Amino acid sequence: MIQFKICVTSCGVEIVVEFLWRIVSVFAWTAGGLFVARFLSARAWLFVGLSRRLGVPGGLFVVGLGEARAAHAALAQLLRRGEVDFRHVLKFSFVTWPVRVVLLHLRLGVVPVAVGSLGLLGVAYLGLVYLPSLVGMVLGLWLGRGLRWPEAEAAAARLSAPSIFRTALSVAGRYAVFEAVFLVLDLWNVRVRLDWLPLSPEAVAAASLAAVRPTLGIMAAAPSYWSGRVSAGEVLAALLLGRLVYMALQEFPRATVQFYGSIYPPAVAGRLVLYTAAVLFAVSLPAAALLLWLAATKSL
Repeated sequence: MIQFKICVTSCGVEIVVEFLWRIVSVFAWTAGGLFVARFLSARAWLFVGLSRRLGVPGGLFVVGLGEARAAHAALAQLLRRGEVDFRHVLKFSFVTWPVRVVLLHLRLGVVPVAVGSLGLLGVAYLGLVYLPSLVGMVLGLWLGRGLRWPEAEAAAARLSAPSIFRTALSVAGRYAVFEAVFLVLDLWNVRVRLDWLPLSPEAVAAASLAAVRPTLGIMAAAPSYWSGRVSAGEVLAALLLGRLVYMALQEFPRATVQFYGSIYPPAVAGRLVLYTAAVLFAVSLPAAALLLWLAATKSL
């Protein structure tokens, strides 16, 4: 009983410490990124070519390569000042979507695990995972044609140190609220059963693990795939379907709802989440259904 109480207390302390560390990290990275954005925006001439090709401020795009939250926080500042409107925010979000997702997956280890475990099939899996973000980027480039950025980088270059710290503190505070909600939801331990899938037991097991954490599903599928017990089509179908469940329950709320909600006003964040979800699921669901049909009929 004493050991159990010590374990519970220790786990509780670890959760609190991790929670506080995440908030401090968000504040530090956002503030640091905003200072970098101010520095780069004052030298917009360095990114004229990039800005022309992408149709978004090149300096903010470069900042987003290192810290996407900071780039959007700078854009949110410009939105509040009336320097840009929602069309600029949506275009920037969609154009930078693939970079944001790939960098996130590199940090989480998804890319090396997929390629290292499944080889070329892992590359194909990643292509399917990134397909919605690529479609979003194309939409952003196409829908935002001719959209002018009225002195956006000049305005970003004028960000003062107090405003940067206030913005970073606001982002970290709202991030903390979302994180607290997700911690409570995690206690419910919501799971979706996938044993109804018309796939082999090995593929169903991989899908179930991918629904909890995609990298676990990838590693579980690798031995069966390389030994020939599971076809490439079954592996792709299982991993993509499991990922869809994970995305709906874990990744989308944290990587999209929390991301935009901690930066933009509620109305703007809600529209960004809605448009992102529309593209994400409009591309992912048909792709997953097609793969499942091909795998079930042994066509792939």
